[in-house]
Amino acid sequence: MNRHDNEPRYKKYDFNSEQDRRRQRRKQYSGWWFALLILIIAIGLAFSINWLMTRNNHQSNSSSTAAISKTIDKSKNAIEGRNSKGSLTKKVEDNRVSAFSSKIDDAKAGGLTPAERGQLQKSINNEQNKTVKSREQQLLNKANKQAPAKPKAPDPFATTHTFSSVNDAKNWANATKQQWLKDGYVNYTISSNGQGYYVLKFIK
Repeated sequence: MNRHDNEPRYKKYDFNSEQDRRRQRRKQYSGWWFALLILIIAIGLAFSINWLMTRNNHQSNSSSTAAISKTIDKSKNAIEGRNSKGSLTKKVEDNRVSAFSSKIDDAKAGGLTPAERGQLQKSINNEQNKTVKSREQQLLNKANKQAPAKPKAPDPFATTHTFSSVNDAKNWANATKQQWLKDGYVNYTISSNGQGYYVLKFIK
């Protein structure tokens, strides 16, 4: 009797093996597609975030540039305003013009000479404040249009004075002391002229 006769005469077939392999392939493909989809989404998010950050930075830079430009314009306008106005209050302007007017009055009291006019004009030219400068120029122009200055009176102490006695000479010198001191004289001398008279002379 053959030893193979006792073995079963049928074979086992696994009908599920092919289906399982198909399912595994599908799972593998699904995993790849899922990973690829996640990668695409991540890349899209990265580009979106980068674009938003770039846009915000551009807007921020534009805002900063605009703010800086406004600040520069304000500073420029402030400097130009100070240069044109001189940064003076109305009261200060009035005081400076009043002081200049007093200078003109003092000069006119002794006769406004061309040299004094030149000094006053130079003072006006050096003035930085336009308002003060204009007002001072008007005052000087008005003074120039007035009557010409009268010549100064001769100095009474620049020449000698003759007296009949020493006491008369001293008395006159003492009586006019305040005036000749004001005119710059500091002392005087009395001498005889050999003809019986005495000569009074003032010294600077």
